[in-house]
Parts: sequence; C-alpha cells; structure tokens
Amino acid sequence: MGMHCFELLMDGKLPGTLPSVVAVVGDDHFLGCETITALLRLSNLESAGIRKFEGDTCTWGQVHDELASFSLFDPDAMRAAIVTSAGKLIRDSRSQLENWCESPGEGSLLILQVDSLPGTTKLHKAIDKRGWVIDAGLPTDSARSKAPSASKLKQWIQWWGKSRHGIQLKNNQSAMVLDAVGPICGVLDQELAKLALYADDAGTLDDAAVRQYVGSWSTRTAWEIADAVMDGKAAEALEQLARVFAAGEHPAAVLPQIAWSLRRYGIAAQLVLQSRRVGRPFGADEAVKQSGFWGAELQLAPQRLRRLGLERASKILAWLAELDLKLKGSHSNVDRAIFAIDELCLRFSGGASK
Repeated sequence: MGMHCFELLMDGKLPGTLPSVVAVVGDDHFLGCETITALLRLSNLESAGIRKFEGDTCTWGQVHDELASFSLFDPDAMRAAIVTSAGKLIRDSRSQLENWCESPGEGSLLILQVDSLPGTTKLHKAIDKRGWVIDAGLPTDSARSKAPSASKLKQWIQWWGKSRHGIQLKNNQSAMVLDAVGPICGVLDQELAKLALYADDAGTLDDAAVRQYVGSWSTRTAWEIADAVMDGKAAEALEQLARVFAAGEHPAAVLPQIAWSLRRYGIAAQLVLQSRRVGRPFGADEAVKQSGFWGAELQLAPQRLRRLGLERASKILAWLAELDLKLKGSHSNVDRAIFAIDELCLRFSGGASK
C-alpha cells in the first residue's frame, strides 16, 4: 500500500496494522526521520530497543540475523530492524531482500529508508504487496508532476507549526514562510521553531513579525547565491558568499541550500538528454516542470538552462557530487572548503555552451 508521509504525520494514526516490511522512500532526510519516528510512536514501539543499521556499512546477514533471532528472555518480542540510507544494501542484496519481503519472518519488522525505489522494480512491488511504501519526499499535485505542491506544503506548514511548535499561522503567513525559506522541510521546521519564540500567548503573530523573523539572512542569501550562479554572475555570487562566511557561517551549513537549488537544474538537463536518447525529445520548459521547480522559477529556470547550455548543465550533478566528496575529505578544512565552493561558482560563469 502506498501513501505520502503527510497523510501519516497529519492524520496521527496508522492506516492499518503495521506490516512486517515498510519502505520509507524520499531524499528529504528530515521527512524520512519524522516518518520513521511516527511509525514507531503510533505502533507503541520503543525506538531505543530497535536495532538500527547504516545501509552503507551493514550486510544483509547482519540485518537478517537481527530479524530472525528470537530473544532468549522474551521469545514473543517483536524483532525489528531499521536500515537508514539503504541504497547500497539494496544494490548488494536485492534478491535476498526480495525473498524476505515475499515471505517475512513472523513477528518481525524491517524498515528500509532509501532515497529512491522505482515502482517498476521487483522489490518495490513485493513491499507494496505485503507491506507499505511511504513517500517521504516533497508532495506533488499529481503522480506525474515533479514540482512540489505549494498548497500541500502550506497546509503542512500550518499544521506542523501548530502541532509541533504551538503557533497559529494564517494562510497568507504560511505562504510567506514558504516563499522566504523554500520547500526544504527541515529548514521550515527550524524557522517555525524560531517564530514560536516571538508568538504571543495564543501562538499568533502579525504579518510584519513573520516577515521580519522568518528566514535568516544567510538562508535568504543562499537562494540569491544559487540564482546568481545560474545567471552566470560569478562575481556577485562570490561576493555574497564572502559575506556569509565572514558572518561566521560554516561552508558545510551553507552548501546544502545552494546545492539543493542547483541540483534541480542538473536533473532537468539529464531529463532532456534522456528524452533525446529514447527518441521523444522535449525542451527545457518541460524538463523544469519535472524537476522540482515551482512558482516564478518555472519561468526563470528554462532561461537559465539555455544560458548555461546543455553540455555544462548535464555536468551539474557530477560537480556537486565531486564537491561533496571534497568537503568530506581533502577540503574539510574551512579555508579549503570555501575555496572549493568558490571554484564551483566559477564553473557556471561565461556564455552558453553548444
């Protein structure tokens, strides 16, 4: 059974009896963690007693042993395992996972948290048949759309602000929060927590307060930097980066917001290339609709892609992956990290490629 995590979080109840296998699918880490926490809470399971594995380092043998081994002192206790970042485990042990999902051990619970699990795969079909596949990505208005749904996000912002942070936001105020911060649920949560500090006893704020306090200077600047990079304004981007770093922001905190915005352009370029390979080519306008752009960006993004050119735009994902590895290794030092981010900005400067 498939569902979106907003249904689970906002309804506050399970849609049925918790099955033996659950896949939490989506690249929004915050939503993934909140979904798993909600599953355990609504099932009256203590997370502290559940074995957690890191998918990049664990083996199926280790996970299987946890699911198949009865407790010596409480043989009737549920045997549960959570595998985070399960992509590598799925690639390495797909057949074993498929067999387990077809016939899971009685009294066991396996939760797989993974960025992507295509519906055409045997594993997805096996989980969907016997368990739950929960979409923990940003909600969209339809199954074919890739653009985040502004209306669903604004609804979630109001609900999350009230239930988690005790603030009462009006419709226009939730729109102001979304416009200032962007569709990144973890950052939205932080901003709502900050707004709660300025709310009155009833949990309300006026529009001026929301405008003043939502979104830090560095948060708003990160979006402006990404826009300047895609517009080929390297000098402007570097100048704003220098201000952010001079204000004490760490490169590791600044990069995710910039990378999230740039990654969508890389995805759009890959979609254009893919459409050409399969003989059904489409242009930048259609690609951006499938790549997570929304609002005014739907008009600006195609122009920026054309300026950059398909050849360079198709390298964005590789550039970001390379930068991520640098910041975790050779450029983990703050000064070297700043140099690496500056270097990325310069790659986008200049005229369009052919």
